[in-house]
Amino acid sequence: MLDPYYRLPLLPSSSTPTSSVYTASFKAPDQHGIFAFKVNYKRPFVTYIEEKYTVTLRHFAHNEYTRSWDISGAWVWIAGIAATIGGFTVFCALWLYSAPTERSTKKTQ
Repeated sequence: MLDPYYRLPLLPSSSTPTSSVYTASFKAPDQHGIFAFKVNYKRPFVTYIEEKYTVTLRHFAHNEYTRSWDISGAWVWIAGIAATIGGFTVFCALWLYSAPTERSTKKTQ
């Protein structure tokens, strides 16, 4: 990684007359590891906030992914597979149950 530190501003997301909530969102890197999220908020004449939260990041195991019928974009592919299987079944049924054509043969002597 070029820079392992991200400096993100905390932006106010909601506030009441007595308190405010600040948030920051980002996309985690595509890399295994243990990441530490730190808030080090220092302003003069205000109480300092120093918070650290450690998170383990790992990829999904092969059985933890969402199933294809839960993904809305996969329905096109599932419908294509079903159409292919159905078409092949109909073709086999027609081919098996169709009678062979009669060929007229000329007998020459």
